[in-house]
Amino acid sequence: MSGLKEKYKKYVNKKTNYKAWYTFFYGFFFLLGKTLFPGKALGLEHLPQSGGYVLAFNHRSWKDVPLSFYAIPGYRHFVGKEEHYNNAFARFLFPKMGAIAVDRENIDLSTIRRVASVLKKGEVLGIFPEGTRNRDENGDMLQFKNGAAFFAMQARVPVVPVYIYKKPRFFRRNYLYIGEPVDVNEYIAGGPINSDKVAACGAAVRDAMEKTKAELTAIMERGTYGKERKAEKKRMKAAKKAAARAARMMVGRDGKDL
Repeated sequence: MSGLKEKYKKYVNKKTNYKAWYTFFYGFFFLLGKTLFPGKALGLEHLPQSGGYVLAFNHRSWKDVPLSFYAIPGYRHFVGKEEHYNNAFARFLFPKMGAIAVDRENIDLSTIRRVASVLKKGEVLGIFPEGTRNRDENGDMLQFKNGAAFFAMQARVPVVPVYIYKKPRFFRRNYLYIGEPVDVNEYIAGGPINSDKVAACGAAVRDAMEKTKAELTAIMERGTYGKERKAEKKRMKAAKKAAARAARMMVGRDGKDL
């Protein structure tokens, strides 16, 4: 049964010009993040270049959402539980950010249709499969709910795992890692979508998140990400200088031959 108070149900999934508001709050969160808890997204090359998709995040704290806004480019809708609308700030903010409220105990047809419409229009959906904030200091994720898999299968779009490394901290660089997308099509083939297929796809999303977590953890424990980036930039700069020098020498030789 939903924990949303009856008098606040009118605010749920209220239609607004969310992109205009999103742009405003994106700027706000960008400045907030730059000053209070700066973030860096690794693995941006794994984001699909076109079409809709589902971003599945682990859930560390309330900072996860604003952190994702400025670390990962583009508009997106977030899925959140209806109970958030019991809070006055959430009732003001969520509709303006394009948030989609769900009754986690009973996802109705209108919610499914709205999510499918968002994804089929080529927009992005953000979701936290753990369903609530995880306070485990070791980073062990909670059991996943299958909403990310279900919504992606309904719209036939990929699920992109995003792992947030540790709880975002103030005045420290915080890292997110975007893993390789999960193709849901193999779980759709062979008849209508059913609970077994959704569960299998959900398990694949969980496995992808665990892989993403392991990859980011290895990068952070080596402590080499920044050094590798600087070394690569140095190599590229040296290669450009060498190419330019070779080109000048070639032009000089050609002029002498003439």
